[in-house]
Amino acid sequence: MRVKKRIELEKIKTFKNELTLGTPDENDGNPDITTETPDCGVEFMLEGETLAGHGPQSAATIIDENGKLHSNMGGWPEVEVAFTVAESDIARVNAWFDDNYQGVSTPESALLQKNRTAAVHNALKTYFSAAHSSNLFTSPFRIGWRYRYSDNSLSEMHDCGSLDCFHTAPRLPVTTHQLTDKYLHTRAQVRNVPARLNYRFKSSPDFSGIRNKISAVEVYITKQASLYAPEAEVTGIRSITIDGSPRRCWHYERYAENDIGLLISQDNDFRRIAVIAIDEIEENDEFSPLPIAPGALTDFSKLPKPDSTTSEEPSMTGKKIKLLTEPLHLDYPEDEKSVRCVTLRGVFQRETVKLRLYASQHRENRHLIASTTGPYLYGICGSKWRWFEIEIEATMREGDFFEAVTFEFNV
Repeated sequence: MRVKKRIELEKIKTFKNELTLGTPDENDGNPDITTETPDCGVEFMLEGETLAGHGPQSAATIIDENGKLHSNMGGWPEVEVAFTVAESDIARVNAWFDDNYQGVSTPESALLQKNRTAAVHNALKTYFSAAHSSNLFTSPFRIGWRYRYSDNSLSEMHDCGSLDCFHTAPRLPVTTHQLTDKYLHTRAQVRNVPARLNYRFKSSPDFSGIRNKISAVEVYITKQASLYAPEAEVTGIRSITIDGSPRRCWHYERYAENDIGLLISQDNDFRRIAVIAIDEIEENDEFSPLPIAPGALTDFSKLPKPDSTTSEEPSMTGKKIKLLTEPLHLDYPEDEKSVRCVTLRGVFQRETVKLRLYASQHRENRHLIASTTGPYLYGICGSKWRWFEIEIEATMREGDFFEAVTFEFNV
């Protein structure tokens, strides 16, 4: 069976090194040497919490779009969406809830469009502001860390990829509604998880060897992604399938998941969100809340960038980087596969990129089975393996990025 599989690089673990000129590289004899930052073993996780002032009034089991259960939440957050309704729009608004459009003959008023849009936007803004004031994350973002060395310099950024509980703007299913002669009052769930950013340190022999040279580990994030446009139109209430059942939901224009993912992958404006002193770093199986200053998420622009005494995040213009993916089973973990073609996607200089394909049966003793210059690997030998890794090497310009790797293979 022939299969084509696209792997988004931001959704898997990757290991990136910067290459400096001067010494032969062990893989191909080119005059490069890899300078890497030893991994400190830090891991990050989002854990949902009940947001004060936002319910819930209805109990529910909260599972996010990644399949993670948030046991600290007893139900979905809730908001109120309420506004005045003109007499000419009463029949139409009633029909939003009972689908009985008999007697709805005139177009809706401009006032109805204006009032419902303002009410939904205000409810969302109130929810997001409350969450961020409590240092709870609501939207996808990228996260990474640096070492602060004893001489007060900083290491290069170790990019850990993106974190989120939901990939798009929240659905707003209506739980209750009341329509009087002049006023519509609704209460709606916010299908979103306000989440605490937690961390832990796992064992890392490489880190142990340089621990005495480090004063702290600094954690950096990018701005949480915008999930909808500020001027997004609210079209009313529609029936949408949620948890397998139709629900009446406030409907508004939301950004597509792919567009949000692309915006996140292109955002390199990292700001410092926390500092973990070296004497506070201990190996632990349990996650703990990251020590974030109160109100730090209310204004991202005020979060500090690396200071002037550090090695700022370098421009990649004319710099070579090497990126290695984690072992990939391509959604067939138990089957041996024969890769026929590999294609690298993104924005980069095609003539500078080098691809290497490694394979193994048990994620150890890997073998180099193909390499090329350029973003395409063709003519790969027909041997079958269970696990594959891609190594990418390229000279990067400002704004360049790797987006995905597409595999074509036989199972």
